[in-house]
Amino acid sequence: MGKAGIDPQERKALVRARIEQSGTLPTLLGVVVRIVEMADDKHTTASQLGAEIAKDQVVSAKVMKLVNSGFYGFSQAISTIPHAVAMLGSDTVKSLVLSSGVLEMMDNALPGLWDHSLACARACTFIAEEAALEAPEEVSVIGLMHDIGKVILSQTLAADFARIRQRAERGNMLLVRSELDVLGCHHGDIGAWLLTKWALPPKLTEPIAEHHDFQPHGEYAQRTAAVHLADVLVRAEGFGGGDALIPQLAGGALDTLGLDLYTVERVMNRLNSDLSEMPRA
Repeated sequence: MGKAGIDPQERKALVRARIEQSGTLPTLLGVVVRIVEMADDKHTTASQLGAEIAKDQVVSAKVMKLVNSGFYGFSQAISTIPHAVAMLGSDTVKSLVLSSGVLEMMDNALPGLWDHSLACARACTFIAEEAALEAPEEVSVIGLMHDIGKVILSQTLAADFARIRQRAERGNMLLVRSELDVLGCHHGDIGAWLLTKWALPPKLTEPIAEHHDFQPHGEYAQRTAAVHLADVLVRAEGFGGGDALIPQLAGGALDTLGLDLYTVERVMNRLNSDLSEMPRA
């Protein structure tokens, strides 16, 4: 039983209901819904999807900003939406379209959260390459969105989020621990709730939900391990995103990825080189 004798699952359900009834959850614009429907249609071509996104200047500008923000590491700038779709695939572009409106609120939620998320996405790319994971672009998107629950918390439960941050600072603890103590769930759970509401598939939502609860036998264990490891490494490199402490690496994460400490050191060196111009906080 949890706080005040309430079952942990009941506590989670109560928090989820509060968030969903808050009236401040990001909603999907009509153009975004249409783009998502097209992306989900197997008969839609890359050029058709790109042309639809390009019709809306605001959405296309946000997607292009994300594509060229550095977390994919393309050697040359991506100049058009159709080019982005061709390079990344419809599922990844769909994820970027869905998340574009929320990601711009990251630094309002926590100073440094945007840079932390970008760094985590870049680390996910390196880890996915070293571990030879399928669809490394999707793993990068998971890294980019892994802390989206913190944005939702700051928008929907502002008073609780302020208390969580204060408690974490005074107790010298990770935000995730403070979230669990105060709410009975954490930002991974909350981010996954939103993305599930947006109809993103489990291969994207489950690693976000579980990046602080890694289980080596989960269906998407490799992706979860990649995001979990990336989060640990970028915090160690000073990209904390408002959370000064470094989480402990979960047992089995490296084995699940088939990596050793020498490979991790190589990833760290690539991060140092690749992110040398980004501010660390």
